Amino acid sequence: MFAKRFWHILASNAAFAASLQAAPIALSQEQATPPASPTTGGTNPGGAAPPPRFSPSPTAAPLDRVSIGEKGTLLIYPLIEIRYDGAVNVKQDTFIQLSNDFGSDVHIVAYFVADDCSRHHFDFDLTHSQPVFWSAENGLPVGLAPLASFSPPHPDPLDDDLVVRGALVLFAANDQGQAIRWNHLTGTATIISYALGTAWEYPPYAFQALTAPHGQPINPPGELRLDGVQLQRPYNRLLYTFTAYKSTAFSGGSRMLRHDGLLALMIADLDLRQDWAGPERTKVVYEVHNGEEISFQAEHCLTCWQSLRLSQLGGIFEIENLVTNHGKARIDGVGSAVCPESGDHALLGVSAKLIEFDNGQVLMTGSALAGMGVQSAVIRYDIPPPPEESAKP
Repeated sequence: MFAKRFWHILASNAAFAASLQAAPIALSQEQATPPASPTTGGTNPGGAAPPPRFSPSPTAAPLDRVSIGEKGTLLIYPLIEIRYDGAVNVKQDTFIQLSNDFGSDVHIVAYFVADDCSRHHFDFDLTHSQPVFWSAENGLPVGLAPLASFSPPHPDPLDDDLVVRGALVLFAANDQGQAIRWNHLTGTATIISYALGTAWEYPPYAFQALTAPHGQPINPPGELRLDGVQLQRPYNRLLYTFTAYKSTAFSGGSRMLRHDGLLALMIADLDLRQDWAGPERTKVVYEVHNGEEISFQAEHCLTCWQSLRLSQLGGIFEIENLVTNHGKARIDGVGSAVCPESGDHALLGVSAKLIEFDNGQVLMTGSALAGMGVQSAVIRYDIPPPPEESAKP
């Protein structure tokens, strides 16, 4: 009962969980080669003056790689999750916070990408300098449609909960629904478990527009090219630091703790159009290192979006196999014959640490995953046709 009470907090992908039973996730291990020399931080030798600071500007050129916790034109929240009991009473909700940090109104176009890869469109307006928040479960107080109206709750294969989950994509747009440069959107997602009395939050990925003037359309219409020219690029590989499943690290003061973790991943290339070509697919490769610099590799197929616990990933993510309490992983999305119709794709992700005390109390903390390098991606969306002037057929 101890484990069952803890590990039902957040959901995972049923198909993937079944596939883990057929093939172990840990594939290989080898001794990592230590670096030739340590890397030191930058300094100003000889008392040299620091680089000049530039005055802020609404159209200042940002770096060409995505940032976390910054302002952007395009925000992506990789994990939105609602949980219900069997009587459809809310056990967990996600609250989305969004702010327009500019002195003019802006239109927001949003898509909920569900765990079955279906896409659901909605839109709304933000007034100048307006902060808002809303419940994913009921859309209040903004007055948006509940996500369950787009994607009905379905059973979690690991417990008796019903779940609605996926990712949220939103961007600034003009009145016609075409994306515009508006590098003044910020946000946060707060996930609250009413059943367990715990909560955690993370910032979304914020992609800034690079070339279009402020408030002007991003061309070509219907495309958001995350290529370092039109908008910032995603990371090439994600970086994930974790505490192994079943680890009792941080125990003390006569209290015993136990760890699990959550890892939600999505493919950055998205086709949000009504007449879409189908979901993208990739092979997720984990290059894992433990605390003794021993390296391992694990992999699985990913279609569109997945949310997994370390207890489900198993293999090298369990302390019996990792050997040390802590590990790190570089995560890459590659094309492989092992995953039919897969390709090389940039990934976005969120991780959460789950800690249970020996009295059953659960604490959680999480963040969006940082990364290394850059890899281009593209998001395609529909622009609604303008209404006709005549009401006659």
